[in-house]
Amino acid sequence: MSNIIVTSGRKYIDIDAYASIIAYRELLKKQGNNATASTLATLNQSIPPFILKLKYHLDSTEAVKDTKYIVLDTSNPEFFDKRVTTENLTEIIDHHTGFEDYWKKYPNIKTQIEFIGSVCTIIYERIIASGHKNILDADLCKMLVAGILDNTLNLKSSITTDRDRIAYEQLMKIGELSDDYYAKYFTACESEILKDYTRAIKDDIKIEKVGTLPEVIGQMVVLNIDNFNIEKMESVFAEYPEWLMNVISLEDGKSYLYFGGDNVRKRLEKMFDKQCDANDLLVLDKFLLRKQIMKKAREISSL
Repeated sequence: MSNIIVTSGRKYIDIDAYASIIAYRELLKKQGNNATASTLATLNQSIPPFILKLKYHLDSTEAVKDTKYIVLDTSNPEFFDKRVTTENLTEIIDHHTGFEDYWKKYPNIKTQIEFIGSVCTIIYERIIASGHKNILDADLCKMLVAGILDNTLNLKSSITTDRDRIAYEQLMKIGELSDDYYAKYFTACESEILKDYTRAIKDDIKIEKVGTLPEVIGQMVVLNIDNFNIEKMESVFAEYPEWLMNVISLEDGKSYLYFGGDNVRKRLEKMFDKQCDANDLLVLDKFLLRKQIMKKAREISSL
C-alpha cells in the first residue's frame, strides 16, 4: 500500500487548506488508506490558537519511497508544496478555477476544480457521499465550519453557493456548534492579526501574474476598516514596484483596494469602471475576495 500525503500550497496555507487536508486525511484513513496531512508552508492568521488546540493536527511527515500526494486548495503547479511532482501526484481538489485545461494533459491525475466558496465544502460532501459521516465529531466540524466561514466571509460573499450554505448548516448541526461560533472565529483571527500586523500581511501575499493586475496581491479581512494599519501595509510592499492590497471590511461590506505603482491606478479604474481617490485607494461598494478579483482579470484579458 502506498503512503499518501495530503498537502496544499508552497508558501502559506489558510484555514480552508488546513482544515480540508486534515479532514480529507481522516476520511482516507477511515477508508483504509495509509494517509497523513502535511505541509512545509507557513500557517497564516486565519488559523487562530483555538483551532490549533483542537484534537486534530498536521503530521510531521517525511516522504518515503512510493509516497503519493494529493493537493487541496490550489491547482496551479507553481504553488504546490515543493515535494509534489506530476509523477507522484494522484489527485487535485481546488476551488480556484483557471487550470482545468492544464490538467487535462495528465489523465492519470484525478481533478475536481470548481468555483465554489470553500474546499471544506467539497470535503464535507466527500465525507457524506462516502457513508462515513460518523468521523464528523465536534472538533472536525469546528475546523470545516471555520474554513467555510473564512472563505465565504460569513456566507456573505457573492461566491457563496447553496452547497456552501448546506455544508455550513449541516456541520453546525452535526457538531452541535453554538450560533455565535462565527463571532468567536473572526474575533480570534483579528486578535492574531493585531499581534503582528506585518507578518499577517506578508503571510497572505500571493505572487501571480493575472491579466493587467499587479503580480503581487495581498489580502486581509478586518471587522472594521478603521482598524487597518496603512503605514505597516506600505512598509511591507515598499520593495515591490507594483502591488495591490485587498482589505475586506466585514462591518460595512466593502473592499478597500490599496495599491502602488504609477500605472496600477489606470488599470484598476478601467477594470472596475470606477475612480480611485488621491490616496491610491479604490473602494468597491461590495467586498470581493482576491480570487474573485483575479477571476475577473482573467475574464477581461481573454476578451
